[in-house]
Amino acid sequence: MSLRIEEYPSPNYDQRTRAIDLVVLHYTGMHDARTALKRLCDPAPLAGHYPGPWQNADTPADTPLGRASAHYVVDERGVIFRLVGEHLRAWHAGVSSWEGEGDVNSRSIGIEIVNGGHDFDLPEFPLAQVDAVIVLVRQILQRWELHPSRVVAHSDIAPGRKRDPGEKFPWKRLAQAGASIWPDASGIAASAEADIALLQRQLRAFGYGLDEAGAHGERTRVVLEAFQRRFRASRIDGAADAETRTLLAALTKSTR
Repeated sequence: MSLRIEEYPSPNYDQRTRAIDLVVLHYTGMHDARTALKRLCDPAPLAGHYPGPWQNADTPADTPLGRASAHYVVDERGVIFRLVGEHLRAWHAGVSSWEGEGDVNSRSIGIEIVNGGHDFDLPEFPLAQVDAVIVLVRQILQRWELHPSRVVAHSDIAPGRKRDPGEKFPWKRLAQAGASIWPDASGIAASAEADIALLQRQLRAFGYGLDEAGAHGERTRVVLEAFQRRFRASRIDGAADAETRTLLAALTKSTR
């Protein structure tokens, strides 16, 4: 599949401070591609220019918003818009961390996938769009000599704050195409009872920001929800049930 890439420059970027070692997938969470592209290229965004469920209805129209961007936007047709060069630091990750390090923007390439997200009942991702994402991600991995395990969700790097690209995103299909990873739980059995300290170590080993407190507190719950949203989307409840523990054990085994 050949990619259709259109240049759509954003002024919202700066210089990288470290080498690229992550690819972060997002959904735009806005009405349509046009609105998302406008927002990601706006050098002085105001609340009144982007009304929607993501902000309070009584927010003053002249309220400044944070500037944002991404390296790529992939629309529903599979057309890819390049907003920021890969060698530059786009502003897509926000407050986030992975493997104990913040400033994910400095080390990552951000891909925004046009989708209304949870504010718009989380639409399905069209086949053409997913195919384009797969090819784009594979090219990026090859270009920067990265393993598919270096592809993460926005919800992975900001659990509890972000939910994108959401539970309908076909992560397993990406993994089958070599653009991500998926746990193989065959032959792995969960322990009869949850060992929370072990669970926290495994989540941290994968990359989630989580202290090993040994108790199933609120932070552990939201991190488990992020894990489930990506790898066990049938039930996202933050519980350390047997299926979740098995999938996590398989995942950390395969990525060591």
